[in-house]
Amino acid sequence: MNNNDSTTIIKEGEYAAILQQAIVEIRTARKSNARQMNSATNSVYWNLGKLLFEKQLVEGYGSGVVKQLSIDLKIEFPEMGLSPRNLWNMKRFYERYYQADTKLLQLVAVLPWGHNLLLSNKVKEDNQIKFYAKETLAQGWSRDLLLNTLKMDTYSSVANKKILQVQQSC
Repeated sequence: MNNNDSTTIIKEGEYAAILQQAIVEIRTARKSNARQMNSATNSVYWNLGKLLFEKQLVEGYGSGVVKQLSIDLKIEFPEMGLSPRNLWNMKRFYERYYQADTKLLQLVAVLPWGHNLLLSNKVKEDNQIKFYAKETLAQGWSRDLLLNTLKMDTYSSVANKKILQVQQSC
């Protein structure tokens, strides 16, 4: 069979458009998968944190229980980050957000775990966490970039600019 008979010859520009569309599709699917995976992981971590919270375990008093839990869970799930430290982080994650508003919960649910730890350890105000979470998702910030924006206090800079704009428009 002759190649010219079975293959439609397309122009270079048409091929470039097909290639770009395929790249966009793959990247979109990867981003969607990553968000779903982050959401599922955060859900598990949320539930483990809730379990520790409800059992009223506290560092010091409950350390032996958490240490043994970590050992036993690592046997069952060696690929997961189930160290005692991370289990305590899960509890703190739950404590930090279980009474938060729905919008904040939706934002942190899709952030990577490391981003959540960074935000919950470095930022106290819900509005600031919302700002940084939205920007992280919109801009695709890595954890290092998020840390740098926290150090530069980008939230305050943006808030001050908005205040100035409102004052200038009055």
